[in-house]
Amino acid sequence: MHDEELAPTLCVDDVLSAYTTMVLARAVDDRLWQLSRQGRAHFVITSAGHEATQVGMALAIRAGHDYVVPYYRDMALVLALGQTPRDLLLHAMGRAADPASGGRQMYGHFSSRARRIVSGSSSVGSHLVHAVGLAFALRIGGERDIAVVTSFGEGATAEGAWHEALTIAGIHQLPVVFVCESNQYAISMPHHAEVPVADVALKAAGYGMPGEVVDGNDLRAVALAMRRAMARARADAGPTLLECKTYRLRPHSNADDDRRYRAPAEVDAWRARDPITRCGQVLMHDYGIAPAVLAQIAEQARAEVDQATLDADAAPPPHPATITEHVFGTAAGRGSGRR
Repeated sequence: MHDEELAPTLCVDDVLSAYTTMVLARAVDDRLWQLSRQGRAHFVITSAGHEATQVGMALAIRAGHDYVVPYYRDMALVLALGQTPRDLLLHAMGRAADPASGGRQMYGHFSSRARRIVSGSSSVGSHLVHAVGLAFALRIGGERDIAVVTSFGEGATAEGAWHEALTIAGIHQLPVVFVCESNQYAISMPHHAEVPVADVALKAAGYGMPGEVVDGNDLRAVALAMRRAMARARADAGPTLLECKTYRLRPHSNADDDRRYRAPAEVDAWRARDPITRCGQVLMHDYGIAPAVLAQIAEQARAEVDQATLDADAAPPPHPATITEHVFGTAAGRGSGRR
């Protein structure tokens, strides 16, 4: 299927909405980092630098229809699929009202039944097997026109679970879109020390599926590549491996010191390619959006995150009496899973 059959570009409303989500994600990101430094959020992994990849993915996903199995860095993706800054701050601060887990999971385990966002695992790469299992279940149940999307960093491609997931998806030509958010590092290990080929997408041929390299800092390029892959999956034409080349602008997590393995000049070079700045330039130059409109979007994002922070800070933590609820294997936990 050619690009022109899916839409040769994105309309101004699509790009402006995507930009708004990207700016909001960065505002949440900044606040999470601040809260972690204040000791008010124990552990955070942020999406700074990945916004164009994640929001571009969301432009091709039908929230609540397609299934999404994200990885721990996909905060901008879940925002684009309908979660709110308040949801994410409740999650990060471990509050009882946390919609993902009632304050019981460490940050990054996003989930929403209504939006078909499936919580991943802390074990790197293992959630891809869950995504393939979902796709297999759709096939067995005779459900059509539904795709399963799962994402991961290039470090996950060194895991056995990654190989197993792509092998099964390729053998059975399952409706899965695998998205590698290739940010040049597996925590502190550079790409060349973790992946034996220049592009993760080259591995696709070994699993019987097409692979494509995409500029992960180009919102429109990601959205069009995702639309092609999602169209294949929904048409039951098989899986796709997309590799979105990007860069994380912060350390791996708030527990990481990236100065020990990344040169300042390298980080600065990628900051100059910030996907939010790039998308803003596209809006001004290609769509005629005034700079004042972009400034207003940034101001509104900060105000929304400020209010979400106040709400989350005032929300109570889980009550100690509920410690056995929603825990597999306990008498109180059986049959009381969250809805």
